[in-house]
Amino acid sequence: MHVIGVYPINSKILLCHECDLLIQNQEIAEGSKLECPRCGHVLYRQKHNTISKTLAYTITALFCFYPAVTESIMTLNMSGLSQQQSLLGGARVLMQEQYYLVAILTFMSSLLVPLLRLLLLFYVTLSISVNYYHSSLFWSFRLYHHIEEWGMLDVYMLGIIVSVVKLLSMAEIQPGFGLWAYAGLLLTSILATTSLNHHEVWSLLLKKKLLTKKSSGSNKQEICQ
Repeated sequence: MHVIGVYPINSKILLCHECDLLIQNQEIAEGSKLECPRCGHVLYRQKHNTISKTLAYTITALFCFYPAVTESIMTLNMSGLSQQQSLLGGARVLMQEQYYLVAILTFMSSLLVPLLRLLLLFYVTLSISVNYYHSSLFWSFRLYHHIEEWGMLDVYMLGIIVSVVKLLSMAEIQPGFGLWAYAGLLLTSILATTSLNHHEVWSLLLKKKLLTKKSSGSNKQEICQ
């Protein structure tokens, strides 16, 4: 039995990671879902063309990433003074003010981890799309799962909205290009995550791994002969 991500799986057995019930794998129609008969947890949904959709959303999110973190999120005008700040600049200001732990957490959750997750997802989906296989695809997709909780783009956006609401009565606020780019980054990241069929990715990676082993084994036999 091969341990793949959240599912210990071979071609015939799935494991429900909610109640640990072993379930016989089966082919389901497009648009259908496979549920655990004991706890009702949805093991996977059969979606159409998920790899291509996820890849498209991921590429779009990567294009939005740079302006989202470097361009001004908003311009604050108060008492004749004007100040602009970007997401990257906010982490830098926290570091200068010696809030080192907050600065590191902000940098990781809003910059480093989201970018790393997008790059990992891009690598996995692109490799599957072009029929490329390497053993690093397995640990890349596992890492994508493990760091999921540290990516907090939605939390940061919520913080921006709360700040704007509180400052509206005190100052004039003008949204910057970075805010729209950040909104685009958040939207495309969510779409990439929700469109991805994890079960399909693991299954395709396992098939490619087995095919690679068979081809390498046959090549060794030819060399020996």
